[in-house]
This record gives sequence, structure tokens and C-alpha cells, in this order.
Amino acid sequence: MSKYLKHFTSVGDKQNERQWKVDEEKQQPEEEPQKTPHPFTSSYSFRDALKWLFGCHKFQIVIVCLVILDALFVLIEVLLDLELLHDKVDDIVPEIFHYLSIAVLSFFLLEIVGKLYAFRLEFFHHKFEVFDAIIVIISFIIDVVYVTREDIFSAVGLLILLRLWRVARIVNGVILSVKSRAEEKIHKLKEKQETLLARVSQLEQQCTQQVLFIYLPY
Repeated sequence: MSKYLKHFTSVGDKQNERQWKVDEEKQQPEEEPQKTPHPFTSSYSFRDALKWLFGCHKFQIVIVCLVILDALFVLIEVLLDLELLHDKVDDIVPEIFHYLSIAVLSFFLLEIVGKLYAFRLEFFHHKFEVFDAIIVIISFIIDVVYVTREDIFSAVGLLILLRLWRVARIVNGVILSVKSRAEEKIHKLKEKQETLLARVSQLEQQCTQQVLFIYLPY
């Protein structure tokens, strides 16, 4: 799966360094894999801490949950726009879901600002991150404008089309989450491989010493 996921890059990836090669340079077997210190308990800068946070798998899970929640809000808003639920709910319900959707988008905007601060120009090297940011910004502007000037979107079809535009954001968020999970599994497997190689090297040295002890004359 990695050969497909490698095209969906996100900020903080080390793809450019290892270039997805299976035969990358191996570490010395005698050396144990170094554990990365926690950025909030070590002398990391605020920017480094943000980089660690955005690359953390738990943070990606939170983002995917918010994306799914936002998708539910969009679905309900579309059903309300089509008047499929209009007779079953109060008039204030669409407004509540609209403001909830704006709240979720506001969090996504903060995420984008944080990524721009942490990664700077590297952010623009990842097409799907830029695409994701464009979707969030456009969706936020549309929702805010809709609150202030609802008459602008008097055409229901146009409004539904603009809401469904955010489906692309949902797909992109899920893809990035799957990729992040795959990256984490690959990293853990490589750590296990390095540990096993170190163990094999140690056993080979012990076997060599035993052979020398048995066959070499005193």
C-alpha cells in the first residue's frame, strides 16, 4: 500500500530523505535504536513541538473524528436545504448545525495556521495539504457569508454544490490518516528489524567465539 500512499504527502513527512527505498542505509547492528524524546518534556522549541504534534497519530485521529463530525453536519445541512427534514425540525435547528460547522472549520483554520508557522515554506511542498487548506478556507468563507447574507445563496442547487465541495476535504483527511497510520507501522517494523539484526549479530559473535574456543589450539 505504501507505493500508493507515498503520493499523498503531508507536512512533517521524511519522504524526501528516505525516498521510499527498501534498501536504505542500515544502522550499525550494535547500536540500539534511539528513542525520540518527548518534545513537551525536553528542550524542544515551540515550533518543534508543533511539528511533533501535527505528526502525532493521536492528533490525526482527532482530526479524522472532527472531519467525520463535519461531514455529518454537512449531510444534515444538505438534507435541510433539500427540505427533506424541514417539516420535522424547528427553524432554529439549521442555524445550530450551521454554527457547529463553523466551529469545526475554525479549529481546522487554527490547524492550518499552526502548520504554516511550524513548517513555513515546507507546507507548500505538499499538494494535498495545500488542497486541504484551500477547501477549509473556502468552506469557512462560504459559511460565514451565508450567515450574514443568506440571500446570496438563494439558489438551493448552488448552496448544495458548495456544501458537497467539502466532501473532498473528508476524503483527503481520511487518506492522510491512513497514510500516517501506515507510516507508523513501517517505522515500528523497522525498529523491530534493527533490534533483531542486533540480536543476530550478537549471536553470530558468540558462535564465532565458541568455534574458536573449540577448534583453535591453546
